[in-house]
Amino acid sequence: MHSYALIFGEGFTWGSTSGAGPSFQGMSSMSNGEVLARMMSRMDIFDTRLNRMESMIADRFQSIEIMHGSLDSRMDTLQSQLQTVLQLLQPHPPPPSEP
Repeated sequence: MHSYALIFGEGFTWGSTSGAGPSFQGMSSMSNGEVLARMMSRMDIFDTRLNRMESMIADRFQSIEIMHGSLDSRMDTLQSQLQTVLQLLQPHPPPPSEP
């Protein structure tokens, strides 16, 4: 079965005549208007699914951006804490001796 048959439904196949280019076969009882209506309906379904996928991808990217911002903030905090610990570990000069 051709992929077009899956899009347009069972019995709706994509064939070609002798050099005349593509033609729809097996649905000769359907008028051009009916064929067009069916194609438009399938395109609407496809468009709806594509929009849903686009929305899901956009939501996922937004979630990743939020997570990235949160991780950046945590890294800044950890870096600051590390600097504090390193400063505390530095040896202090001995106090000046009194004469």
